[in-house]
Amino acid sequence: MSLMLPSSGDDASEQADQSALLDLAGYNIRRAYLVIQALFDQEMEKHDLRQAEFSVLSIVRGNPGINQRALADALAVAPPNLATLLDRLEARGLVARQRSTEDKRVQHVELTTQGVRLYGRALKAAATADSEALQHLSDAEREQLKALLRKIFVK
Repeated sequence: MSLMLPSSGDDASEQADQSALLDLAGYNIRRAYLVIQALFDQEMEKHDLRQAEFSVLSIVRGNPGINQRALADALAVAPPNLATLLDRLEARGLVARQRSTEDKRVQHVELTTQGVRLYGRALKAAATADSEALQHLSDAEREQLKALLRKIFVK
């Protein structure tokens, strides 16, 4: 994947001037996302997982028995979209849904044994992708970057 960022190469005259865009946080975040996402997708492909599926497995792993509404909220996805994701994961034997005994409208989600195993491997793959994407940053810079990004979306 070529990002066409300005370089210190010999042919700088062929590079587009991006200075106005590079002054915008959103542009920089989007460009970084493209690099990180490509590496993440490459790693998840080995496990036949998409980003959204990995996110579901991660939230459910950390919150066994979470109800679908809380899961949708945690992932910032619409409940119908989550239902589709869960259908796919359930068909693969990675998650199980169970109706609440207290409220039949509520379903709780848990990872199956197979889901736990796959998630463990996928989490290592995600860490590999992150490490590769952030290889030019020190450990302190990585932590600072994550903390600053969280300030944007955590209220």
